Amino acid sequence: MALLTRSPYRCPGDDSVIHHACAGLLTFWQRPVEEHVARTSLGETYVLTTGPATAPPIVVLAGGDLPAAGLRLLADGFGDRHRVVLVDVPGLPGGSAGGRPDTRVHSVYGHWLLEVLDALGVERVPVIGLGWSASVAAAVEDVDRVEKLVIAAPLGLVPRVRWHRALVPGLQWRNEPNLENTERYLRALAGSGYEPDEQTLRWFCRVGAYCTSLTNMPRIDRAALRRWRGHPVEVIVGDRDPLVQVDALRKLAHDIEARFVTVPRAGHLLAAEVPALLASTAVPES
Repeated sequence: MALLTRSPYRCPGDDSVIHHACAGLLTFWQRPVEEHVARTSLGETYVLTTGPATAPPIVVLAGGDLPAAGLRLLADGFGDRHRVVLVDVPGLPGGSAGGRPDTRVHSVYGHWLLEVLDALGVERVPVIGLGWSASVAAAVEDVDRVEKLVIAAPLGLVPRVRWHRALVPGLQWRNEPNLENTERYLRALAGSGYEPDEQTLRWFCRVGAYCTSLTNMPRIDRAALRRWRGHPVEVIVGDRDPLVQVDALRKLAHDIEARFVTVPRAGHLLAAEVPALLASTAVPES
C-alpha cells in the first residue's frame, strides 16, 4: 500500500477548519441532503447524497476547487431525475481524510474509487470527475464499472498552461487570501460574466489560508487513459479556461476516442458557471 504522507493542508489542525467550512456550505442547500462516511484504504471518505432514493445514481468526484458540499448548483441541475452522489477525494481540500498517496498515485486512487463504488452498492454508474479528480475518475481500476465517464475542466491529463491570466491573481490570493484578492482570483479563473457568491468567496478564502497548492500533482499515464477507447467518455472544457491547454486536451480526447466539448465563454469553474449544462452531459444516452 502507498504511504499516506502528502497532505493538502499547511499545518496540523487545518483540516478541522476546512471540515467546518464544508459544514457551513451545507447550510445553503435547499433540497434534502444526506451525509455519509465510507471507510476506505485512503481513510474516511466523505459522501453526500441528494435526490430520490429510487432514481438512477450518478457519482460526482469533487476536484479540489469546490468540495462536495459546495456543488449545490450542480446537484440542483440534475433535478429529481437522478440520485446524485457527491464525493470528496481524500488528499484534496474537503470533508475526507487528508492523506493522499505518496507513490503510485493514480493506481492507488483507481483502487480507492472501486472501494467507493462498492460502498455505495452500485455495480455500474456514470461518473463525473471535476478538475484534479478527472484523472482520479479516469484511473478507476475497472473501467467497466463506469457507465459513462465525464471529465470536466480536467487537470492532471495534459500539461498545465504555465503563464496565464490567473497566475498573478492566484499568487496574490495565496499570499493574502482576503475577500478582495479571492474575488479577483475567481474572476480570473472563470469565464466572462461570472459572479462568485458569498459562500464560494468565503470557501476560497479558507482554501487560500489553510491549504497548499495542488500544482505538483502528477499527470496520469497515457496508457491508463487509452483503456477508455470504446467506452462512453465526454471531455468538457471552457474555451476560456486559463489552466488547461485546450488544443492538447482536444488531441488527447481524439486519441482515446472521446467526445470533446468546449463551452463558449466559460472558464475553469464549470460546476459553478454552467451547472445545468454539465449535469446534462453526464446522463448516458438511452
